[in-house]
Amino acid sequence: MNTKEMEKLTTNPDYIPVKEKVVYGIGSLMDGGGVALMSCVMLKYMTSIGIAAAIASTIMMIAKLWDAFTDPLMGHITDNTRSRFGRRKPYMVVGGFLLLIALVFLFAPVKRIGITAGHGLEIYVLIFYIVWNTCSTITQVPYCSLASDISPDFKERNNANTIKLIFNAISSGISYLVPLLLLEAYVAPDQALLPQITDIQFWLIISLVFGSAFGGGLILCGIFVKERINVPIDTPKVKFNWKKFLANYGEPFKNKSFRWHIVMYASAFMCMDVISCLAVFYATDVWHGSVLFGMNFSSMFIIAPLMISAVIAFPIARVLMDKKSKQFAFRMGLPFYIIGGIMLAIVSPSWAPPILVPIVAAVMGLGFGGAQMMPWIIFPDTVDVGEFKTGDRPTGSYSGMMTLIRKIAGAFGVGMVGWVLSFASYKVSDTNDYIQQSPQVLITIRILMGGAIAILISIALIASFKYKVTNKKLTRIRYFIEKRKAGLLDEMTEEEKSEREALIKELC
Repeated sequence: MNTKEMEKLTTNPDYIPVKEKVVYGIGSLMDGGGVALMSCVMLKYMTSIGIAAAIASTIMMIAKLWDAFTDPLMGHITDNTRSRFGRRKPYMVVGGFLLLIALVFLFAPVKRIGITAGHGLEIYVLIFYIVWNTCSTITQVPYCSLASDISPDFKERNNANTIKLIFNAISSGISYLVPLLLLEAYVAPDQALLPQITDIQFWLIISLVFGSAFGGGLILCGIFVKERINVPIDTPKVKFNWKKFLANYGEPFKNKSFRWHIVMYASAFMCMDVISCLAVFYATDVWHGSVLFGMNFSSMFIIAPLMISAVIAFPIARVLMDKKSKQFAFRMGLPFYIIGGIMLAIVSPSWAPPILVPIVAAVMGLGFGGAQMMPWIIFPDTVDVGEFKTGDRPTGSYSGMMTLIRKIAGAFGVGMVGWVLSFASYKVSDTNDYIQQSPQVLITIRILMGGAIAILISIALIASFKYKVTNKKLTRIRYFIEKRKAGLLDEMTEEEKSEREALIKELC
Protein backbone atom coordinates (compact mmCIF):
# COMPACT_ATOMS: atom_id res chain seq x y z
CA MET A 1 0.00 0.00 0.00
CA ASN A 2 1.46 3.37 -1.01
CA THR A 3 1.73 6.47 1.18
CA LYS A 4 -1.33 8.14 -0.36
CA GLU A 5 -3.49 5.12 0.37
CA MET A 6 -2.13 4.91 3.92
CA GLU A 7 -3.18 8.51 4.47
CA LYS A 8 -6.67 7.82 3.13
CA LEU A 9 -6.99 4.77 5.37
CA THR A 10 -5.89 6.83 8.38
CA THR A 11 -8.46 9.55 7.77
CA ASN A 12 -11.21 7.16 6.62
CA PRO A 13 -11.28 3.66 8.15
CA ASP A 14 -13.99 2.75 5.64
CA TYR A 15 -11.63 3.36 2.70
CA ILE A 16 -11.01 0.31 0.47
CA PRO A 17 -7.46 0.01 -0.96
CA VAL A 18 -7.24 -0.29 -4.74
CA LYS A 19 -5.67 -3.76 -4.66
CA GLU A 20 -8.51 -5.01 -2.49
CA LYS A 21 -11.08 -3.52 -4.87
CA VAL A 22 -9.42 -5.37 -7.74
CA VAL A 23 -9.45 -8.70 -5.89
CA TYR A 24 -13.08 -8.08 -4.98
CA GLY A 25 -13.75 -7.53 -8.69
CA ILE A 26 -12.02 -10.80 -9.59
CA GLY A 27 -14.51 -12.57 -7.34
CA SER A 28 -17.27 -11.48 -9.73
CA LEU A 29 -15.96 -13.75 -12.51
CA MET A 30 -18.47 -16.30 -11.24
CA ASP A 31 -21.15 -13.71 -10.56
CA GLY A 32 -21.16 -12.59 -14.18
CA GLY A 33 -19.78 -15.62 -15.95
CA GLY A 34 -21.51 -18.47 -14.15
CA VAL A 35 -25.01 -17.31 -14.97
CA ALA A 36 -23.94 -16.35 -18.51
CA LEU A 37 -22.44 -19.78 -19.13
CA MET A 38 -25.56 -21.65 -18.07
CA SER A 39 -27.92 -19.24 -19.79
CA CYS A 40 -26.27 -19.46 -23.17
CA VAL A 41 -25.34 -23.14 -23.43
CA MET A 42 -27.41 -25.27 -21.07
CA LEU A 43 -30.63 -25.51 -23.09
CA LYS A 44 -28.89 -26.02 -26.44
CA TYR A 45 -26.44 -28.46 -24.83
CA MET A 46 -29.26 -30.61 -23.47
CA THR A 47 -31.11 -30.66 -26.79
CA SER A 48 -27.84 -31.54 -28.57
CA ILE A 49 -27.42 -34.70 -26.49
CA GLY A 50 -30.98 -35.84 -27.20
CA ILE A 51 -33.11 -34.28 -24.45
CA ALA A 52 -36.34 -32.72 -25.76
CA ALA A 53 -36.53 -28.93 -25.46
CA ALA A 54 -39.57 -29.02 -23.16
CA ILE A 55 -37.93 -31.56 -20.83
CA ALA A 56 -34.69 -29.57 -20.85
CA SER A 57 -36.58 -26.44 -19.81
CA THR A 58 -38.37 -28.38 -17.08
CA ILE A 59 -35.03 -29.63 -15.74
CA MET A 60 -33.86 -26.04 -15.46
CA MET A 61 -37.02 -24.98 -13.66
CA ILE A 62 -36.87 -27.88 -11.17
CA ALA A 63 -33.32 -26.92 -10.28
CA LYS A 64 -34.41 -23.34 -9.67
CA LEU A 65 -37.27 -24.46 -7.42
CA TRP A 66 -34.59 -26.09 -5.29
CA ASP A 67 -32.90 -22.68 -5.13
CA ALA A 68 -36.12 -21.25 -3.68
CA PHE A 69 -35.18 -23.16 -0.53
CA THR A 70 -31.37 -22.98 -0.56
CA ASP A 71 -30.84 -19.29 -1.39
CA PRO A 72 -32.81 -17.81 1.54
CA LEU A 73 -31.40 -20.56 3.79
CA MET A 74 -27.87 -19.59 2.80
CA GLY A 75 -28.72 -15.98 3.56
CA HIS A 76 -29.80 -17.01 7.07
CA ILE A 77 -26.66 -19.11 7.54
CA THR A 78 -24.26 -16.35 6.52
CA ASP A 79 -26.06 -13.73 8.63
CA ASN A 80 -25.61 -16.03 11.64
CA THR A 81 -22.05 -17.12 11.01
CA ARG A 82 -19.56 -15.99 13.64
CA SER A 83 -15.89 -16.51 12.84
CA ARG A 84 -12.64 -14.58 12.93
CA PHE A 85 -12.59 -14.88 9.13
CA GLY A 86 -15.93 -13.09 8.72
CA ARG A 87 -19.51 -14.10 7.97
CA ARG A 88 -19.27 -14.42 4.19
CA LYS A 89 -15.70 -15.28 3.25
CA PRO A 90 -15.35 -18.89 4.52
CA TYR A 91 -18.19 -20.03 2.24
CA MET A 92 -16.63 -18.36 -0.76
CA VAL A 93 -13.34 -20.21 -0.25
CA VAL A 94 -14.92 -23.65 0.25
CA GLY A 95 -17.53 -23.05 -2.45
CA GLY A 96 -14.86 -22.01 -4.94
CA PHE A 97 -13.41 -25.53 -4.90
CA LEU A 98 -16.87 -27.12 -5.09
CA LEU A 99 -17.81 -25.12 -8.20
CA LEU A 100 -15.01 -26.69 -10.22
CA ILE A 101 -16.02 -30.21 -9.16
CA ALA A 102 -19.70 -29.57 -9.96
CA LEU A 103 -18.87 -28.26 -13.44
CA VAL A 104 -16.70 -31.32 -14.17
CA PHE A 105 -19.61 -33.66 -13.45
CA LEU A 106 -22.30 -31.56 -15.13
CA PHE A 107 -20.72 -31.55 -18.60
CA ALA A 108 -19.04 -34.95 -18.39
CA PRO A 109 -19.42 -36.98 -21.64
CA VAL A 110 -21.63 -39.53 -19.91
CA LYS A 111 -22.77 -41.23 -23.11
CA ARG A 112 -19.31 -42.73 -23.33
CA ILE A 113 -20.00 -44.68 -20.15
CA GLY A 114 -23.41 -45.90 -21.29
CA ILE A 115 -25.81 -43.19 -20.05
CA THR A 116 -27.77 -42.55 -23.23
CA ALA A 117 -30.84 -40.55 -24.22
CA GLY A 118 -33.80 -41.37 -22.02
CA HIS A 119 -34.63 -41.10 -18.34
CA GLY A 120 -31.12 -42.05 -17.20
CA LEU A 121 -29.57 -39.14 -19.07
CA GLU A 122 -32.27 -36.72 -17.96
CA ILE A 123 -31.92 -37.75 -14.30
CA TYR A 124 -28.13 -37.42 -14.45
CA VAL A 125 -28.30 -33.90 -15.89
CA LEU A 126 -31.00 -32.89 -13.40
CA ILE A 127 -29.00 -34.14 -10.40
CA PHE A 128 -25.79 -32.40 -11.34
CA TYR A 129 -27.52 -29.22 -12.45
CA ILE A 130 -29.02 -29.09 -8.95
CA VAL A 131 -25.54 -29.75 -7.52
CA TRP A 132 -24.13 -26.89 -9.61
CA ASN A 133 -26.90 -24.54 -8.46
CA THR A 134 -26.31 -25.51 -4.83
CA CYS A 135 -22.58 -24.76 -5.14
CA SER A 136 -23.49 -21.48 -6.81
CA THR A 137 -25.73 -20.63 -3.86
CA ILE A 138 -22.97 -21.42 -1.36
CA THR A 139 -20.71 -18.86 -3.04
CA GLN A 140 -22.98 -16.25 -4.57
CA VAL A 141 -25.21 -15.40 -1.62
CA PRO A 142 -22.21 -14.47 0.58
CA TYR A 143 -20.34 -12.84 -2.30
CA CYS A 144 -23.34 -10.70 -3.23
CA SER A 145 -23.67 -9.70 0.43
CA LEU A 146 -20.18 -8.20 0.19
CA ALA A 147 -21.60 -5.58 -2.16
CA SER A 148 -23.07 -4.05 0.98
CA ASP A 149 -20.69 -5.33 3.69
CA ILE A 150 -17.43 -4.27 2.05
CA SER A 151 -17.84 -0.73 3.44
CA PRO A 152 -20.48 1.46 5.14
CA ASP A 153 -19.31 4.40 3.00
CA PHE A 154 -21.60 4.40 -0.07
CA LYS A 155 -19.02 6.27 -2.16
CA GLU A 156 -16.40 3.60 -1.45
CA ARG A 157 -19.01 0.91 -2.17
CA ASN A 158 -19.83 2.58 -5.47
CA ASN A 159 -16.17 2.61 -6.46
CA ALA A 160 -15.61 -1.01 -5.42
CA ASN A 161 -18.78 -2.18 -7.15
CA THR A 162 -17.84 -0.28 -10.30
CA ILE A 163 -14.57 -2.23 -10.46
CA LYS A 164 -16.53 -5.39 -9.71
CA LEU A 165 -18.86 -4.69 -12.59
CA ILE A 166 -15.97 -4.19 -15.00
CA PHE A 167 -14.78 -7.70 -14.17
CA ASN A 168 -18.38 -8.87 -14.21
CA ALA A 169 -18.89 -7.50 -17.71
CA ILE A 170 -15.64 -8.98 -19.00
CA SER A 171 -16.52 -12.36 -17.52
CA SER A 172 -20.07 -12.16 -18.86
CA GLY A 173 -18.83 -11.31 -22.33
CA ILE A 174 -16.30 -14.12 -22.39
CA SER A 175 -18.74 -16.58 -20.81
CA TYR A 176 -21.48 -15.72 -23.28
CA LEU A 177 -19.26 -15.73 -26.35
CA VAL A 178 -16.64 -18.47 -25.90
CA PRO A 179 -19.01 -21.23 -24.72
CA LEU A 180 -21.37 -20.43 -27.60
CA LEU A 181 -18.50 -20.75 -30.08
CA LEU A 182 -17.41 -24.00 -28.43
CA LEU A 183 -20.97 -25.32 -28.44
CA GLU A 184 -21.36 -24.53 -32.13
CA ALA A 185 -18.04 -26.27 -32.84
CA TYR A 186 -19.41 -29.29 -31.01
CA VAL A 187 -23.04 -29.48 -32.19
CA ALA A 188 -22.98 -27.58 -35.51
CA PRO A 189 -19.44 -27.96 -36.93
CA ASP A 190 -20.56 -27.21 -40.49
CA GLN A 191 -21.42 -23.62 -39.49
CA ALA A 192 -19.02 -23.05 -36.58
CA LEU A 193 -16.22 -20.49 -36.65
CA LEU A 194 -13.95 -22.79 -34.63
CA PRO A 195 -12.69 -26.20 -35.80
CA GLN A 196 -14.88 -29.13 -34.84
CA ILE A 197 -14.36 -30.42 -31.29
CA THR A 198 -15.42 -33.64 -29.57
CA ASP A 199 -17.59 -34.05 -26.49
CA ILE A 200 -14.47 -34.67 -24.41
CA GLN A 201 -12.78 -31.47 -25.63
CA PHE A 202 -15.94 -29.46 -24.98
CA TRP A 203 -16.17 -30.94 -21.47
CA LEU A 204 -12.53 -30.26 -20.56
CA ILE A 205 -12.51 -26.66 -21.79
CA ILE A 206 -15.81 -25.73 -20.15
CA SER A 207 -15.17 -27.46 -16.83
CA LEU A 208 -11.46 -26.85 -16.27
CA VAL A 209 -11.00 -23.38 -17.81
CA PHE A 210 -14.24 -21.79 -16.64
CA GLY A 211 -14.42 -23.79 -13.41
CA SER A 212 -10.91 -22.68 -12.44
CA ALA A 213 -11.65 -19.03 -13.28
CA PHE A 214 -14.96 -18.95 -11.40
CA GLY A 215 -13.78 -20.89 -8.35
CA GLY A 216 -10.32 -19.32 -8.22
CA GLY A 217 -11.69 -15.80 -8.26
CA LEU A 218 -13.95 -16.52 -5.30
CA ILE A 219 -11.14 -18.18 -3.35
CA LEU A 220 -8.91 -15.12 -3.81
CA CYS A 221 -11.76 -12.81 -2.83
CA GLY A 222 -12.53 -14.91 0.24
CA ILE A 223 -8.93 -14.71 1.38
CA PHE A 224 -8.01 -11.09 0.67
CA VAL A 225 -11.19 -8.95 0.84
CA LYS A 226 -12.27 -7.43 4.16
CA GLU A 227 -15.80 -7.30 5.58
CA ARG A 228 -16.02 -3.83 7.09
CA ILE A 229 -19.64 -4.21 8.12
CA ASN A 230 -19.53 -7.23 10.38
CA VAL A 231 -20.83 -8.34 13.74
CA PRO A 232 -18.65 -9.07 16.79
CA ILE A 233 -17.80 -12.76 17.09
CA ASP A 234 -19.64 -12.98 20.43
CA THR A 235 -22.90 -11.56 19.02
CA PRO A 236 -25.75 -14.00 19.77
CA LYS A 237 -26.98 -15.99 16.80
CA VAL A 238 -30.60 -15.98 15.71
CA LYS A 239 -31.92 -19.49 16.34
CA PHE A 240 -33.29 -21.11 13.22
CA ASN A 241 -37.06 -21.11 13.18
CA TRP A 242 -39.10 -22.45 10.27
CA LYS A 243 -41.86 -19.92 10.77
CA LYS A 244 -39.40 -17.02 10.79
CA PHE A 245 -37.47 -18.57 7.91
CA LEU A 246 -40.58 -18.64 5.73
CA ALA A 247 -41.44 -15.11 6.84
CA ASN A 248 -37.97 -13.99 5.70
CA TYR A 249 -39.04 -14.70 2.13
CA GLY A 250 -41.29 -11.67 2.29
CA GLU A 251 -39.25 -9.44 4.62
CA PRO A 252 -37.05 -7.76 1.97
CA PHE A 253 -40.13 -7.14 -0.17
CA LYS A 254 -41.65 -4.96 2.54
CA ASN A 255 -38.98 -2.49 1.44
CA LYS A 256 -40.50 -0.48 -1.42
CA SER A 257 -37.12 0.52 -2.84
CA PHE A 258 -35.96 -3.11 -2.87
CA ARG A 259 -39.13 -4.16 -4.70
CA TRP A 260 -38.63 -1.70 -7.55
CA HIS A 261 -34.93 -2.49 -7.68
CA ILE A 262 -35.72 -6.21 -8.04
CA VAL A 263 -38.10 -5.49 -10.92
CA MET A 264 -35.39 -3.48 -12.69
CA TYR A 265 -32.77 -6.14 -12.04
CA ALA A 266 -34.78 -9.26 -12.81
CA SER A 267 -36.33 -7.86 -15.99
CA ALA A 268 -33.03 -6.65 -17.46
CA PHE A 269 -31.06 -9.78 -16.63
CA MET A 270 -33.86 -12.15 -17.62
CA CYS A 271 -33.83 -10.39 -20.99
CA MET A 272 -30.10 -11.05 -21.39
CA ASP A 273 -30.60 -14.70 -20.45
CA VAL A 274 -33.24 -15.07 -23.16
CA ILE A 275 -31.00 -13.36 -25.72
CA SER A 276 -27.99 -15.50 -24.87
CA CYS A 277 -30.06 -18.68 -24.91
CA LEU A 278 -31.69 -17.82 -28.25
CA ALA A 279 -28.48 -16.55 -29.86
CA VAL A 280 -27.27 -19.99 -30.87
CA PHE A 281 -30.73 -20.95 -32.21
CA TYR A 282 -31.02 -17.59 -33.99
CA ALA A 283 -27.59 -17.98 -35.60
CA THR A 284 -27.57 -21.70 -36.46
CA ASP A 285 -31.23 -21.98 -37.50
CA VAL A 286 -32.62 -18.61 -38.65
CA TRP A 287 -29.40 -17.52 -40.37
CA HIS A 288 -28.17 -20.98 -41.33
CA GLY A 289 -26.01 -20.87 -44.45
CA SER A 290 -25.42 -17.11 -44.29
CA VAL A 291 -21.88 -15.79 -44.59
CA LEU A 292 -20.49 -12.60 -43.04
CA PHE A 293 -16.90 -11.33 -43.42
CA GLY A 294 -16.05 -14.60 -45.14
CA MET A 295 -17.20 -16.65 -42.13
CA ASN A 296 -20.26 -18.76 -41.48
CA PHE A 297 -22.86 -16.83 -39.53
CA SER A 298 -22.42 -17.44 -35.81
CA SER A 299 -23.82 -16.30 -32.47
CA MET A 300 -20.57 -14.34 -32.16
CA PHE A 301 -22.08 -11.77 -34.53
CA ILE A 302 -24.80 -11.11 -31.94
CA ILE A 303 -23.06 -11.41 -28.58
CA ALA A 304 -19.69 -9.82 -29.45
CA PRO A 305 -20.99 -6.45 -30.75
CA LEU A 306 -23.58 -6.31 -27.96
CA MET A 307 -20.93 -6.79 -25.26
CA ILE A 308 -18.40 -4.44 -26.89
CA SER A 309 -21.02 -1.71 -27.15
CA ALA A 310 -22.02 -2.36 -23.52
CA VAL A 311 -18.42 -1.90 -22.34
CA ILE A 312 -18.25 1.39 -24.25
CA ALA A 313 -21.47 2.46 -22.47
CA PHE A 314 -20.09 1.64 -18.99
CA PRO A 315 -18.05 4.85 -18.45
CA ILE A 316 -20.94 6.90 -19.79
CA ALA A 317 -23.27 5.23 -17.29
CA ARG A 318 -20.74 5.84 -14.49
CA VAL A 319 -20.56 9.57 -15.27
CA LEU A 320 -24.35 9.88 -15.50
CA MET A 321 -24.67 8.02 -12.19
CA ASP A 322 -22.65 10.74 -10.45
CA LYS A 323 -24.17 13.69 -12.32
CA LYS A 324 -27.79 12.50 -12.37
CA SER A 325 -28.73 9.33 -10.50
CA LYS A 326 -28.21 5.59 -10.62
CA GLN A 327 -31.69 4.96 -11.98
CA PHE A 328 -31.12 7.52 -14.73
CA ALA A 329 -27.88 5.76 -15.70
CA PHE A 330 -29.80 2.47 -15.70
CA ARG A 331 -32.51 3.64 -18.09
CA MET A 332 -30.57 6.01 -20.34
CA GLY A 333 -30.09 3.52 -23.19
CA LEU A 334 -33.07 1.22 -22.70
CA PRO A 335 -34.98 2.65 -25.69
CA PHE A 336 -32.06 1.54 -27.91
CA TYR A 337 -32.34 -1.91 -26.33
CA ILE A 338 -36.05 -2.12 -27.16
CA ILE A 339 -35.65 -0.86 -30.73
CA GLY A 340 -32.78 -3.27 -31.32
CA GLY A 341 -34.78 -6.24 -30.08
CA ILE A 342 -37.67 -5.42 -32.37
CA MET A 343 -35.25 -5.11 -35.28
CA LEU A 344 -33.81 -8.58 -34.59
CA ALA A 345 -37.32 -9.96 -34.88
CA ILE A 346 -37.98 -8.09 -38.12
CA VAL A 347 -34.79 -8.77 -40.10
CA SER A 348 -34.87 -11.96 -42.13
CA PRO A 349 -32.30 -13.72 -44.35
CA SER A 350 -34.90 -13.60 -47.14
CA TRP A 351 -34.38 -9.84 -47.61
CA ALA A 352 -31.83 -8.45 -45.13
CA PRO A 353 -28.03 -8.59 -45.46
CA PRO A 354 -26.36 -10.40 -42.50
CA ILE A 355 -24.39 -7.26 -41.58
CA LEU A 356 -27.59 -5.77 -40.14
CA VAL A 357 -27.55 -8.24 -37.24
CA PRO A 358 -24.26 -7.11 -35.60
CA ILE A 359 -25.22 -3.47 -36.21
CA VAL A 360 -28.52 -3.97 -34.42
CA ALA A 361 -26.78 -5.91 -31.62
CA ALA A 362 -24.36 -3.01 -31.13
CA VAL A 363 -27.29 -0.60 -30.82
CA MET A 364 -28.82 -2.88 -28.17
CA GLY A 365 -25.53 -2.83 -26.25
CA LEU A 366 -25.90 0.91 -25.60
CA GLY A 367 -28.86 0.05 -23.37
CA PHE A 368 -27.44 -3.20 -22.07
CA GLY A 369 -24.43 -1.40 -20.56
CA GLY A 370 -26.40 0.62 -18.02
CA ALA A 371 -28.85 -2.21 -17.37
CA GLN A 372 -25.96 -4.58 -16.62
CA MET A 373 -23.99 -2.15 -14.47
CA MET A 374 -26.45 -0.38 -12.19
CA PRO A 375 -28.43 -3.07 -10.29
CA TRP A 376 -25.49 -4.25 -8.16
CA ILE A 377 -24.46 -0.67 -7.43
CA ILE A 378 -28.05 0.05 -6.37
CA PHE A 379 -28.40 -3.09 -4.20
CA PRO A 380 -26.42 -1.85 -1.14
CA ASP A 381 -28.52 1.30 -1.12
CA THR A 382 -31.70 -0.77 -0.72
CA VAL A 383 -30.12 -2.53 2.27
CA ASP A 384 -29.39 0.90 3.78
CA VAL A 385 -33.05 1.83 3.24
CA GLY A 386 -34.15 -1.33 5.05
CA GLU A 387 -31.82 -0.63 7.98
CA PHE A 388 -33.03 2.98 8.07
CA LYS A 389 -36.61 1.79 8.60
CA THR A 390 -36.16 -1.20 10.94
CA GLY A 391 -32.73 -0.84 12.54
CA ASP A 392 -31.78 -4.33 11.32
CA ARG A 393 -29.35 -5.08 8.49
CA PRO A 394 -29.97 -8.67 7.29
CA THR A 395 -27.77 -8.31 4.22
CA GLY A 396 -27.69 -12.08 3.70
CA SER A 397 -31.48 -12.27 3.51
CA TYR A 398 -31.57 -9.44 0.97
CA SER A 399 -28.74 -11.01 -1.02
CA GLY A 400 -30.37 -14.45 -0.84
CA MET A 401 -33.64 -13.14 -2.20
CA MET A 402 -31.90 -11.13 -4.91
CA THR A 403 -29.86 -14.16 -5.97
CA LEU A 404 -32.98 -16.33 -5.90
CA ILE A 405 -35.06 -13.92 -7.99
CA ARG A 406 -32.18 -13.64 -10.47
CA LYS A 407 -32.00 -17.43 -10.85
CA ILE A 408 -35.76 -17.95 -11.09
CA ALA A 409 -36.16 -15.13 -13.60
CA GLY A 410 -33.35 -16.52 -15.73
CA ALA A 411 -34.65 -20.08 -15.50
CA PHE A 412 -38.17 -18.98 -16.40
CA GLY A 413 -36.87 -16.98 -19.35
CA VAL A 414 -34.75 -19.84 -20.68
CA GLY A 415 -37.49 -22.32 -19.79
CA MET A 416 -40.01 -20.31 -21.75
CA VAL A 417 -37.73 -20.54 -24.78
CA GLY A 418 -37.58 -24.33 -24.52
CA TRP A 419 -41.30 -24.78 -23.96
CA VAL A 420 -42.27 -22.48 -26.83
CA LEU A 421 -39.77 -24.08 -29.21
CA SER A 422 -41.03 -27.53 -28.26
CA PHE A 423 -44.63 -26.41 -28.86
CA ALA A 424 -43.54 -25.09 -32.26
CA SER A 425 -42.11 -28.59 -33.02
CA TYR A 426 -38.41 -27.79 -32.82
CA LYS A 427 -36.47 -30.88 -33.96
CA VAL A 428 -33.61 -32.17 -31.79
CA SER A 429 -30.81 -34.57 -32.61
CA ASP A 430 -28.07 -36.33 -30.65
CA THR A 431 -25.75 -36.28 -33.67
CA ASN A 432 -23.78 -33.49 -35.30
CA ASP A 433 -25.92 -33.58 -38.44
CA TYR A 434 -27.78 -30.31 -39.05
CA ILE A 435 -31.59 -30.56 -39.05
CA GLN A 436 -33.48 -27.99 -41.11
CA GLN A 437 -36.19 -26.41 -38.96
CA SER A 438 -39.63 -25.55 -40.32
CA PRO A 439 -40.59 -21.94 -41.25
CA GLN A 440 -42.92 -21.98 -38.23
CA VAL A 441 -39.98 -22.66 -35.88
CA LEU A 442 -37.81 -19.98 -37.51
CA ILE A 443 -40.54 -17.34 -37.14
CA THR A 444 -41.06 -18.44 -33.53
CA ILE A 445 -37.36 -17.91 -32.75
CA ARG A 446 -37.46 -14.40 -34.22
CA ILE A 447 -40.67 -13.45 -32.39
CA LEU A 448 -39.29 -14.80 -29.11
CA MET A 449 -36.13 -12.74 -29.52
CA GLY A 450 -37.87 -9.45 -30.29
CA GLY A 451 -40.90 -9.90 -28.07
CA ALA A 452 -38.94 -10.85 -24.97
CA ILE A 453 -36.64 -7.84 -25.31
CA ALA A 454 -39.44 -5.35 -25.96
CA ILE A 455 -41.61 -6.56 -23.06
CA LEU A 456 -38.93 -7.16 -20.42
CA ILE A 457 -36.94 -3.98 -21.05
CA SER A 458 -40.15 -1.92 -21.05
CA ILE A 459 -40.94 -3.33 -17.60
CA ALA A 460 -37.42 -2.45 -16.40
CA LEU A 461 -37.77 1.06 -17.81
CA ILE A 462 -41.05 1.69 -15.98
CA ALA A 463 -39.62 0.33 -12.70
CA SER A 464 -36.63 2.69 -12.93
CA PHE A 465 -39.01 5.67 -12.66
CA LYS A 466 -40.52 4.18 -9.50
CA TYR A 467 -37.16 3.80 -7.75
CA LYS A 468 -36.60 7.05 -5.80
CA VAL A 469 -33.32 6.62 -3.86
CA THR A 470 -30.66 9.25 -4.66
CA ASN A 471 -27.19 9.98 -3.25
CA LYS A 472 -28.56 13.03 -1.44
CA LYS A 473 -31.20 10.90 0.26
CA LEU A 474 -28.62 8.23 1.07
CA THR A 475 -26.54 10.79 2.93
CA ARG A 476 -29.52 11.63 5.11
CA ILE A 477 -30.39 7.94 5.53
CA ARG A 478 -26.87 7.22 6.88
CA TYR A 479 -27.25 10.20 9.22
CA PHE A 480 -30.47 8.79 10.68
CA ILE A 481 -29.00 5.27 10.91
CA GLU A 482 -26.13 6.61 13.01
CA LYS A 483 -28.61 8.53 15.17
CA ARG A 484 -30.48 5.28 15.86
CA LYS A 485 -27.27 3.42 16.71
CA ALA A 486 -26.36 6.15 19.17
CA GLY A 487 -29.85 6.03 20.71
CA LEU A 488 -30.55 9.64 19.78
CA LEU A 489 -33.70 9.36 17.68
CA ASP A 490 -35.85 10.85 20.41
CA GLU A 491 -33.49 13.81 20.75
CA MET A 492 -33.84 14.93 17.13
CA THR A 493 -35.49 18.21 16.24
CA GLU A 494 -39.08 18.21 15.02
CA GLU A 495 -37.82 19.13 11.57
CA GLU A 496 -35.52 16.08 11.53
CA LYS A 497 -38.31 13.81 12.75
CA SER A 498 -40.59 15.06 9.99
CA GLU A 499 -37.83 14.57 7.40
CA ARG A 500 -37.25 11.02 8.64
CA GLU A 501 -40.95 10.14 8.44
CA ALA A 502 -41.18 11.57 4.94
CA LEU A 503 -38.22 9.48 3.77
CA ILE A 504 -39.72 6.33 5.29
CA LYS A 505 -43.02 6.97 3.54
CA GLU A 506 -41.36 7.66 0.20
CA LEU A 507 -38.66 4.97 0.14
CA CYS A 508 -39.69 2.19 2.51
